Amino acid sequence: MNDDRMTQDDARLEALFTTARAQREVPGDDLMARILADAAAATAARQPAAQPAVRPGVLSGFWAALGGWGGAGGLVAATAAGIWIGVAPPTSLESVTSAVFGSSETLSLFASDDILGVEG
Repeated sequence: MNDDRMTQDDARLEALFTTARAQREVPGDDLMARILADAAAATAARQPAAQPAVRPGVLSGFWAALGGWGGAGGLVAATAAGIWIGVAPPTSLESVTSAVFGSSETLSLFASDDILGVEG
């Protein structure tokens, strides 16, 4: 019995929704005129004041060519990696360097026991 009652309720509810979908309410002309007047007043109040034209700076073209913050960040990261590899090269890179440029020679400017370099 509950299933039959649920089916009837569903049918009534569907009929109600169909009726509601069919009815289209159109706002009156006076309401639309008031809404448009309020919108025009709000738009006029939000108009920004005229600002003087700003000329781009000398470096703005260079900054744009770099790609802005993203490009500058990439250049900084590459620079830091290059400095790090130059200061503390990996062992595999040292062998390649010695193969290309030959062996390196070390020149001592001070005697090993003369820490301050004051002896002759």
